[in-house]
Amino acid sequence: MNKSRKILGWVFTILAIIAPTWGVIGKFTNEGMQANMASIGFKELTSMVAIGELIAVVLFIIPKTGRIGTILMTMLMSGAIAAHLGHDQSIGLQTSVIILVWIAAIIRYPDFLRLEA
Repeated sequence: MNKSRKILGWVFTILAIIAPTWGVIGKFTNEGMQANMASIGFKELTSMVAIGELIAVVLFIIPKTGRIGTILMTMLMSGAIAAHLGHDQSIGLQTSVIILVWIAAIIRYPDFLRLEA
C-alpha cells in the first residue's frame, strides 16, 4: 500500500471513530446521554453498550483486527439506527459513521470485499 493511501485510510479511520469514542465517554459521564439511553429502553444496558462500543472502536483501529472491527462497528451503528428509528430520533450521525467506517475499510483493506473461494 502506498503512503498516501495509508494516510488517507488513517484519516478516515480517525473520522469514523470520533463519534463512537465520544459516545463511550458520554455513556459513562454525560447525564443527558444517559437519560437518552434510558428513554429508549437501555438504562440498565448503558455501560454494556459503551463497553461494546469501545471494543468495536479498538478492534477497528488495530490493523490486524480492523476487518472484525469494521463488522462490529457496522453492527453497533446499525443497532443504534434501529433504536433511534424506533423512537423517532435522527439517524444522521450513525449513518455517517457507517459510511466513514466502510470508506476507511475499503481504503485500508482493498481486498476486504473481494469474494474468492
